[in-house]
Amino acid sequence: MRVTTTRVVPLPPEPAWSLLCDSRLQLRPLCPIFFLGTPRPHECALPSGEGAVGAERECRSEQGTVHQRITVWEPPRRLRFHMESTSLGFGRYLDQLTDEFTLTPHPAGTAISRTTTVRARGWLKPARYAMVFVGLKSVHRFVFRNWQTSPTAASALRD
Repeated sequence: MRVTTTRVVPLPPEPAWSLLCDSRLQLRPLCPIFFLGTPRPHECALPSGEGAVGAERECRSEQGTVHQRITVWEPPRRLRFHMESTSLGFGRYLDQLTDEFTLTPHPAGTAISRTTTVRARGWLKPARYAMVFVGLKSVHRFVFRNWQTSPTAASALRD
């Protein structure tokens, strides 16, 4: 299953890229799915401070952490990584979770597309895919709303 979301962030590609590597998410969830148990991300970062193919990326929520391994590192155009482990409950239902971000210059800043690919396990796959789709789409939108209103974006709009 694939979930893709695209939004324009009011930043040039280089500062927009930095949001993929170090961002703290501030907005309160407006979507009811977070109140139903979907983990709301708080921050994502590169624990070593350096990005490259093979480096770790880590995302934290109020419910746990997702440890990811970078497989494509092409700043400021493309980033791909896969989940290696997670302390979140959904991990036991997934065989694979891969994310890819592509950044494209746009007249209003940078268009960022995020595609998450998931392979579920178990005999309830169709139901799991439906729940995961709704949860992932909500997470994508939440992250993009934060990036669109981040202090970095607000600063760029003032300049």
